[in-house]
Amino acid sequence: MTQPWTKYYSEDAKNFDMANMGAQTFGALLDAAAATHGDKPAMTTILPTGAEATISYTQMKAEAEAFAVYLRGVLKLTAGDTVAVMTANCIGFGVASMGIAKAGCISTNVNPLYTAPELEHQLNDSGAKVLVIIDLFGDKVDEVIKNTGVQQVITLSLLEYFSTVKRALLGFVLKRVKKVIPDMATPHITLKAALAAGKAASGGVDIAEYSAHVLPTDVALFQYTSGTTGRSKGAELTHQSVIANAYQAELMTEDLMSGTGETVLVILPLYHITAFALIFVAGMRTGAHSIMIPSPRPPSNLKAAFEKHKITWFTGINTLYAALLVEPWAKKELFKDVRFCGSGGAAQTTGVAQKWEDMTGIPIRQGYGMTECCGVLTFNPTDDNRLGSVGIPVPGMEVRIVDDAGKDVALGEPGEVIGRGPTVMKGYINRPEATAETIVDGWLHSGDIGVMDADGFIEIVDRKKDMILVSGFNVSPNEIEDTISKMAGVVQVGVVGIPDEKMGEAPAAFIVRADDSVTEESVVEACRAGLTNYKIPKRVQFVDEVPVTLSGKVLRRQLRDEYLG
Repeated sequence: MTQPWTKYYSEDAKNFDMANMGAQTFGALLDAAAATHGDKPAMTTILPTGAEATISYTQMKAEAEAFAVYLRGVLKLTAGDTVAVMTANCIGFGVASMGIAKAGCISTNVNPLYTAPELEHQLNDSGAKVLVIIDLFGDKVDEVIKNTGVQQVITLSLLEYFSTVKRALLGFVLKRVKKVIPDMATPHITLKAALAAGKAASGGVDIAEYSAHVLPTDVALFQYTSGTTGRSKGAELTHQSVIANAYQAELMTEDLMSGTGETVLVILPLYHITAFALIFVAGMRTGAHSIMIPSPRPPSNLKAAFEKHKITWFTGINTLYAALLVEPWAKKELFKDVRFCGSGGAAQTTGVAQKWEDMTGIPIRQGYGMTECCGVLTFNPTDDNRLGSVGIPVPGMEVRIVDDAGKDVALGEPGEVIGRGPTVMKGYINRPEATAETIVDGWLHSGDIGVMDADGFIEIVDRKKDMILVSGFNVSPNEIEDTISKMAGVVQVGVVGIPDEKMGEAPAAFIVRADDSVTEESVVEACRAGLTNYKIPKRVQFVDEVPVTLSGKVLRRQLRDEYLG
């Protein structure tokens, strides 16, 4: 049956076929990009000062292959071993990620804001044998490395690929003046040295053999996402599924492409699936020049990129667009070359979207998805961009709105959004029960409540699961509760999300305490020691009772009703 939303599709989109994608593995994708785009710039790391470094597609392939030789020929990793990458946006991320693929190994992207306990969990859960980490956060390694199976630590720098003089000067400023690069006691090697070792050992090596066994349906990435049951879970994403999601996004935006490659401002973090699949991988497919922003905070960090490059595409979240609207430097003329503005990861408010379009003349196209489907599930078409809607299903995906029994609800009625298609994860690593709960008869259950209209446009109205969405990041209330419950004097704790003007939502903790030794300050301090900053409760309230089930599970809806109205 032809679905109503296909009227917005091009002919290629209507006849979606993964055979038309071309390269089906990351390694083959890099080979194709280098062959097609050669000396064209692939990635540029730009600092807030405007200092920058660039590598071409040809260089990117050469560096990635050197890293592959280092992993397999020098470190003696075997096919299928896991390598963790923990860094901000920079050229080194691309080199490491593609080098891991070329080595026939599996990547796991780690949030560099993670605390030591969070890092330790992911390294152990993914079975990582090598950790590539940006030097800005190297001190975290000292706290956890002895408790993991990591055999080699490799540090990279934002200044990778800068000229020798610039690297030395800027490195001195970062290390000695600003003191943002900590000392690191753990034995390690720099990415520069690792690449040199790989090049030295590459004589007579058939690098293609490292990944010759890799099938499109093999796992390429253990992408971690917070769950409702405590610690984050690793979604097993295949080469083909990630590339397919990038292809789906292309089919939804092809009318805005120049045909000669876009200049894309990479603001969203590449360790997040949205940026990884829909910007990094999609960029290699189309020959984009990716301008890497290591940190978008403060928003003035973007100023030099807009001034030095003719940015044609960029994707952000609601809070970024809201911040840019009040930046004195963010004048309309800076955005004159931009043809596409995307929004994902968090709800895009209609007010901000309308103000942005009024100021720049560029509409914000909102999409919706999740790690478990490699990024995007629905997206707004160019010729009918509906503010407040997350759009229509992307080509190749089936989307339904169902009740608790799994039956389709009527149009206009709320139900859970579920999806099926080529981008759905294989499952969660080491968690068959969680996999079985999330994927039922091939359908990925999002946990989000949506409403579909007669044209197939979906509006997300609530969440079935208890996840808190903070600036686009999923935050598990259970993880915060577990941290707080370990404090002496805490009798009971319940955590829910509350509306927040800047972050969309923020965690709020409701605590029953034994005595006054438990204070708001001590709770925040305990959370700060074990959780990433965005997981720290913005509100701490002491109460007489936290409503729970007979089995002790927090009744979050009742908790909200009682204390938040």
